[in-house]
Amino acid sequence: MTDVSLGDELTRRVEDLEERVSLLFQEHPAAETNNGVGTADHVAEAEDPRQLATRLLARSDPDVLAARLNALGHPVRLRILLACLDGPRRAAELAAQTDMGSTGQIYHHLRQLVNQGWLSASRRGHYEVPREALEVVAAVLAATFWDGNADPTSSEAASGARTSAASST
Repeated sequence: MTDVSLGDELTRRVEDLEERVSLLFQEHPAAETNNGVGTADHVAEAEDPRQLATRLLARSDPDVLAARLNALGHPVRLRILLACLDGPRRAAELAAQTDMGSTGQIYHHLRQLVNQGWLSASRRGHYEVPREALEVVAAVLAATFWDGNADPTSSEAASGARTSAASST
């Protein structure tokens, strides 16, 4: 797949995800199902967000969930993730960026991201965001901009999150 087609594919998928997230924040009728059997999309659109969150948390191991979320809780890991969203990167490439830290620190962060499924490592030493994780990464990042009062995909929500983060440091 060429860089252009991969970029187009990622753009399409992010736009689709933004539309889905936006739908969650709108009032709309329950999706029709086929005799009670629907796709995951229909279930996500029709289910009350509180019920969905309750069901997901009840089915999850809190330690595993916390570890996955914690792996994204470091600025360097987010920078690594951002770099890898542009395409596969070697640890040396990441270490060459001034805001990433030493090679040893980079490997520590890479290990955390790989262990929790946010990145995958190839035999050639390249790290990348796995295709199956792209929508999850986008959803988690979009959710962090939500201030509780606005659509998380809106520019107001994003600027509010930046303001809150800046004032808390």
